[in-house]
Amino acid sequence: GTAHIYPRLAPTMEWDTAAAHAVARFAGCRVYHFETGDELTYNKENLLNPWFIVSGQ
Repeated sequence: GTAHIYPRLAPTMEWDTAAAHAVARFAGCRVYHFETGDELTYNKENLLNPWFIVSGQ
C-alpha cells in the first residue's frame, strides 16, 4: 500500500529519526514539526524530537 502522511505523536529521540528523515527527504517527502510546520532540526541541546509529520508529494 501507499501512504501520503505519517503523524508521529509519541516521543522519539534524534537518533531514532535522523536516517529515516534523510531517506524521506531524498524521496521528496517533508518531515516537519506537528505544531509549527517547521522542518525538524537536529543537534539541539535537548535531543528529544517534537511531535512531527512526514508527508509525501
